[in-house]
Amino acid sequence: MKAVILTAGQGTRLRPMTDDFPKCLIPVNGKPIIQYQLECIEKNGIGECIIVVGFKGEMVERHLGSQFGNTKLIYIKNDWFKETNNIYSLWLARHHLLEDIILLEGDVLFKPHLLEEIQRSPHPNLAVVDKFQSPMNGTIISANSGFATDMILKINQPVDFDYRDALKTVNIYTFSRATLQDHLLPALEVLVSEGQTDQFYERAIAQLIAQGDLLLATHLIGNGNWAEIDELEDLRKAEEIVARWAN
Repeated sequence: MKAVILTAGQGTRLRPMTDDFPKCLIPVNGKPIIQYQLECIEKNGIGECIIVVGFKGEMVERHLGSQFGNTKLIYIKNDWFKETNNIYSLWLARHHLLEDIILLEGDVLFKPHLLEEIQRSPHPNLAVVDKFQSPMNGTIISANSGFATDMILKINQPVDFDYRDALKTVNIYTFSRATLQDHLLPALEVLVSEGQTDQFYERAIAQLIAQGDLLLATHLIGNGNWAEIDELEDLRKAEEIVARWAN
């Protein structure tokens, strides 16, 4: 199994902190976000991590180098990070996706035991989720008996959307080699070839679920066991959460 971290974006909602600094290197209680991720990846015996960089990517490479403990780091540059979204970053990594992967965004923190849990899962394709609660926003999943029945991107959630049974995606997934090669990568290829490079990769996942081509299990992480850092208030909350983990 490989890990894939997508971290090409500019982190505009964290400006001015990210004016000259990549988001994944922002410290949370003295340690960069991506270092927390790599510590978990290395601890769980994952030997290779693909990191897709973009904005200030050279700073990420200089900071981390080519090896993190026993984990080899491979960098892919998204030169079009200003015009594109994470669908394009994932597509750029396609030639390295020849085995099972753990996919995560470079702005997510999670309790260290999470990767061990999802690696033990009997389900090869899995989305880490939490019960939706305000002020969460973004892609949500509807599920039945532990499997996604629908994935709804933020743009497709009307003002009167019923969130009572919704599950918020945590932006951590596992995909099998077969799913990548037979379904997900071809779906990404179609969207990219159509010029939809400004979309989220969840658009491809949502299509596959709707078509019945992807059986995606859900893994409930629970409130307080993760944090996504998009804004300054998120950073403050993340520091509180991580401090609790250490106690």
